[in-house]
Amino acid sequence: MSFTSPWLLWALFTASIPIIIHLVNRWRHRSVRWAAMEFLLRAARETRGTKKLLHYLILALRVLAVAALVTAFARPLLGSFFGWGSSGLNEVLLVLDRSASMDARPDKTNSLRDTIPPLVKSTFDQLANCRLSLLDSTTETITQIPAPEALADLTVSKVTDGGADIPSLLQKAIPYLEESASGKTEIWIASDMQSSSWRPNSPVWSSVRQRLAALPIPPSVRIMALRDRPETNRGIRITQAQINNGRLVLDMEILRQGFDPNQPEEVPVNISVNNSVASSTLQLAGATTTIRKEIPLPQDKESGFGYVSLPHDDFSRDDISFFTFAPKPLANILINGPSGEAGKILSLMAAPPGLPGRKATMPNTVRSGQLNLSSQALVIWHGPAPRADTEEKLKTFIEEGGLVLFLPDDTAHGTRRQFLGVSWGAMETAPADEYFRVESWDRQRGFLRDGTDQTPIPANRLRAIRRKPLAGKYRVLASWDDGTCALGQVRAGAGSALFLTTLPKYSWSNLADGHLLLPLLQRMADRGAERFSSAISLRVNDPALPQSATDVPMRMDDAQGSRPPGSPVDTAGVYRLGAQTYAVNRPWSEDNPDQLTDEKIHILLPDAAISAMQGGVENPSLVQEAWKLFLLIALGCLLLEALLCLPKRMAKRPTPANRL
Repeated sequence: MSFTSPWLLWALFTASIPIIIHLVNRWRHRSVRWAAMEFLLRAARETRGTKKLLHYLILALRVLAVAALVTAFARPLLGSFFGWGSSGLNEVLLVLDRSASMDARPDKTNSLRDTIPPLVKSTFDQLANCRLSLLDSTTETITQIPAPEALADLTVSKVTDGGADIPSLLQKAIPYLEESASGKTEIWIASDMQSSSWRPNSPVWSSVRQRLAALPIPPSVRIMALRDRPETNRGIRITQAQINNGRLVLDMEILRQGFDPNQPEEVPVNISVNNSVASSTLQLAGATTTIRKEIPLPQDKESGFGYVSLPHDDFSRDDISFFTFAPKPLANILINGPSGEAGKILSLMAAPPGLPGRKATMPNTVRSGQLNLSSQALVIWHGPAPRADTEEKLKTFIEEGGLVLFLPDDTAHGTRRQFLGVSWGAMETAPADEYFRVESWDRQRGFLRDGTDQTPIPANRLRAIRRKPLAGKYRVLASWDDGTCALGQVRAGAGSALFLTTLPKYSWSNLADGHLLLPLLQRMADRGAERFSSAISLRVNDPALPQSATDVPMRMDDAQGSRPPGSPVDTAGVYRLGAQTYAVNRPWSEDNPDQLTDEKIHILLPDAAISAMQGGVENPSLVQEAWKLFLLIALGCLLLEALLCLPKRMAKRPTPANRL
């Protein structure tokens, strides 16, 4: 608790005045023993303790009334957000959700993000000697804020076209709190409570709770919940852009929220192809409308870029979607390993019959001198670990953008050789009549992400009898039910290596059923083949965007006049980097309006304090003056003291008639 006029607290010594008066009154009277009173004194001894307790209670109420009155004049500062635990606060770590959904404007003027800076500033005006730090969802780094009023204009506090990962942000905050040792700290999480940002099913939450509780001074967690949403909203996204017989075929989805699904409507759209804009009208019905649009192309045009946009509404970041198009390159897939059961299944899953654009090659042996990976999109390696010379070629292949999937051999012992710091341990067998089951996987990004319609791949149907655990440092993409890694990833350069811990053999697992293996191989083949294409589709802040020390991404589309300036790290658009063109869009999960309830938040963070924030409030503050509360306390103490001082009612003396 802090005070607007703390100097007035010196007057708290006046609370001792009732005690002084009580003592003075006791000293004024002298005791004189009188024999006739001894009998009455002995009779009153039984009630003396009760009377003394009553006198002390009256004295305490008088002291409390004076103290409350003085505290009210000092104007104490309290609030539902802070409660009573804000005294002695040394630092506030603001975890800011910069996802696209924070740009919604429920009051048609200010975005949800615009509410945060004045809220923080007005609060810090009432706090003394408190430091402010910012951890944002885009850079995922901690920035020291020199003054609260600077928060509104900082680039690292602006809304982006990307998403957010709240549990990962809290996980990154913990090492900072451990090293800073700044004393009493509070974590403020400013978010619109969108489920896709909070990821309630993430396995990271249990680690976050344990590590926060293990800190020397566990920080309090306060949540600024911005739950307001526009009453109605339309959004558009391009799910696929491809060339078919000299025509550009666009597959689009238009989402409607807050509209009557039984009431169809016509909505104008702008379609830009290579910065040539044409208008059209779409017929919309229901909550989601899927439309295929065919656009004729000039005879010599086989590649290009563009966007489709809707009229702006109160959430403008989902009103546009960008695309690139080019002939789809052939995905060459090299499978190295024994041509037995596992090899045949891998070949079938990598290049299913009837699926164009796939070519799987499975030579009996791959010698280091004959290994040519320049034209390969994906390498599948199972069996013995690669030798030193082959290992170097695979590392170079990965750093240039290639992908490699490693599977263990079918021996019982582990491997001594490592690849990118990862190796396999000895084989483990599940107990009789039991299986190792995949329980969790990264459904938001990566090769096991949900489909564009938010349908998850059925990875939880994977059952294994045998497995080989991984050793080393890697990112977990999927976990078994006992928490160990089922699929790990290590990034190197522009590509990455993935490590499976079981085999597609029915003596090992049902991996051959394709629940996890088929979508994994197809997505890896598509991603690996992108390095041979001139047109690539990514998400904002996608780690697959190559990093170049010399080239800077150049914005290509003409929509940038109405869009904020930026880069593929934070802004959707069409960018040219080197010889390739990238269509960068917001994550489709940002189109999902589902929000976490307070009950679910208390499961993830049991001790968190949640404060509902309104977007259109003027001069907001997380701290409020509480002098009226202390005046009421003083008045209540005086009233109770007066009631205790009232004389007892005398019992009626019996009348002569009653005696008879």
